[in-house]
Amino acid sequence: MVIRPAIVILSILGLSACEMPQLPSWAKLPSFSFGGEGVEKSSSDDCVPGSAEKYRTLNWAGAKQTDIYNRKAKLIPSTVVLTANTANIIRLYNGSKGTWGFRADEFFRATAVISILYGKKLVSAPCLAGVKIGSLKWAELRLVPLRQGEYFFGSEEATFALPFSTPIETGKFIVR
Repeated sequence: MVIRPAIVILSILGLSACEMPQLPSWAKLPSFSFGGEGVEKSSSDDCVPGSAEKYRTLNWAGAKQTDIYNRKAKLIPSTVVLTANTANIIRLYNGSKGTWGFRADEFFRATAVISILYGKKLVSAPCLAGVKIGSLKWAELRLVPLRQGEYFFGSEEATFALPFSTPIETGKFIVR
């Protein structure tokens, strides 16, 4: 009884293998980017690229320095208070095993981003969307908040929510 269905299934598989189309070679397959590390520049219409130039001469040695840590799926501190129109240095540390995508869309639109130091590279990104930081690495953002308000920051949004997944940790910038 068991032998007859097994023979039928093997016969179908054998015949279907003869009719399979030829698979493309690896060279013909498209390359996909899995979003490596570094700065993500914004293509937003809200961004004003020239606004950062007039703030380059501020006293960066005396700037307020704030560290934000990503450890064990938590962002510490969850509330960061900044002063508008003053120099601020924000250091982002990734203490997790994977790549951390730091996002603060509304905050970056209301801020003049002067420069970003990631690894040993100094990047100028006046229109910033986010920063992807590798495991056990850090990034330093030099910026000047231009508008007062509360702005949320957090990890890069997941494309879909899993039923038992942990929520994405968020925090907020308060600009006075």
